[in-house]
Amino acid sequence: MFEPLEKRQSLGAEVAQHLQEMLLNGTFRPGDYLPSQRDLAQQFGTSLAAVREAISILSAAGLIDARPGRGTVVLSVSAALPTGFNVWLGAIHNESEAKSFLETRQILEHYTLMQATQKATPAQVQRLQEILLEMKNSGNDPELFVQADLALHFFIADTAGNPVVARLLRVIHTPLAHLLRALSVQMIEEGRFERIYATHRDMVNAIARGSGEAAADAFDRMLQEALSNDALKKALGQGEITLEPLGKDFLDDLRWNLTRLIGPMSEVILSDAAGELGVVLERLTKRQLRAYLYKIAQQLPVGKHDEWLALTELFYKRYEA
Repeated sequence: MFEPLEKRQSLGAEVAQHLQEMLLNGTFRPGDYLPSQRDLAQQFGTSLAAVREAISILSAAGLIDARPGRGTVVLSVSAALPTGFNVWLGAIHNESEAKSFLETRQILEHYTLMQATQKATPAQVQRLQEILLEMKNSGNDPELFVQADLALHFFIADTAGNPVVARLLRVIHTPLAHLLRALSVQMIEEGRFERIYATHRDMVNAIARGSGEAAADAFDRMLQEALSNDALKKALGQGEITLEPLGKDFLDDLRWNLTRLIGPMSEVILSDAAGELGVVLERLTKRQLRAYLYKIAQQLPVGKHDEWLALTELFYKRYEA
């Protein structure tokens, strides 16, 4: 059923295209659950990072509903985006085009936030708070954060009650999916998770108390935070060359400590964590250090977490300075 894919510039987009074809030809039908992301990565012959990017793209397109810890369910294909929407909108090639997309998104989001504050039922507010909790629990995992972020904004759009605007917002998000993912990775790697989470919390709280202006203001602060520190240029690959790799001393230190902790499986975990993050281990920089060590923690036995946490604090002190 699956065919290995050749590696290209955006493998995640390739995986998304193949999955979309499988949804359209009926391989997966509305209501079906997709295989786990790990199974998809194995069957397509790709990394988990590529599959997670594909899931974000298809979520933005309205083809699937991905909820962390609950699986990924196929939505009605007929209600999703037309297959030719990318041709109509074009693609994002530079900073000017990215700003145009983000400005359009801001206009649509202001509308949905204003309407949602007027129309949200107690049950809908509760659902927004549940998604917000999923976002908070995503911690340092950019992919889980992106999925929760998309779910939150799309639910706000649906709560607003205008299906045309909700559909337009999904159309806008699809070319933006790769860019938004890159921005999220940057913010988490730069230690800005709490600030970006706080703006989403303020949005939900404003909807709960019926303040459209406060909700729109929170969105604007979220956008301003996301685009600080030349984030847009960096996400588009136009910023300065990244930091120098942490180097051999760091890798030797990391390997020795992890091997002492769990034995010969350490090398497999080091490689898998780098693959999930989408980096080459030998090129890991201090900006990527926290996200990488968190990926390792996710693969360790529960009984080793406390000792690993103590080790990560040592790594931060030694290599982030």
